[in-house]
Amino acid sequence: MPGLNLYLTPGTVPTNGALPGTLQALIDVVADYMGISGSSAFNGINFGSSTPSPDNQNLPWFKTDASGNPVGLFSWNGVTWTGISTQTPAYSGNTNYPVNPTVGQVIYDTVAGGLVFWNGTIFTTVDGMVGDTKEVQATSLAQALLNNPGWAQDTPSIGRVVAGAGAATGSTVAHSYGATLGEESHTMLLSELVSHTHPEIYGTSTGQYQNGSQATGVYPAITPGSTTTPLAATSATGGGLPFNVCQPTIYYWRLTKTQ
Repeated sequence: MPGLNLYLTPGTVPTNGALPGTLQALIDVVADYMGISGSSAFNGINFGSSTPSPDNQNLPWFKTDASGNPVGLFSWNGVTWTGISTQTPAYSGNTNYPVNPTVGQVIYDTVAGGLVFWNGTIFTTVDGMVGDTKEVQATSLAQALLNNPGWAQDTPSIGRVVAGAGAATGSTVAHSYGATLGEESHTMLLSELVSHTHPEIYGTSTGQYQNGSQATGVYPAITPGSTTTPLAATSATGGGLPFNVCQPTIYYWRLTKTQ
């Protein structure tokens, strides 16, 4: 659509006309004899919340909502009215969104600090597709959701590290989508210890030995000369408490786009 160019055109004043004696009189003369050209190229514009009639589909539509708030500029493409790229109107948060928006209408949410669009049900962020996940920083979950309309907390992954489903290159283990494993703390089982031995003290034919604190002159019962019978078992030690197996971690809010 060609642009509208308006020009001031000087008119013809009466011959031998006297110069006005006051500034206001001079302005009156200028207004009387100055013309504007170019307006004939302007055919008009549709304005308001009502869809223009077929007779006016050749004109651009400055669309508003029912309250008169601007929605945007639209043009008829032969099938439907489509938005004309222009400055995006701004709204302060989801409590002040446009009334009766059209599908695909884009606005700037000053609270979220980004663009959102009407998908037919809600205003949701322009970025991201349904199923996408991301981590965001916010002082609370409520603030994180306010800043990201159309997103929800990804509850299955709360407190978990996320990894790719399937089998890694060179691995024979395949992890299915949604599977979970691992634990934050673990108490080691006897079966999980590496196989090992402990040295023991044995008696010999040359003397007797004691293992540990015993009264003077008291020795374990042993046959002199034996080299196969232990004098005593090793004592137990350790508390058996679970230990942390987490990698160094920082926690943000993980969200998934739902709409």
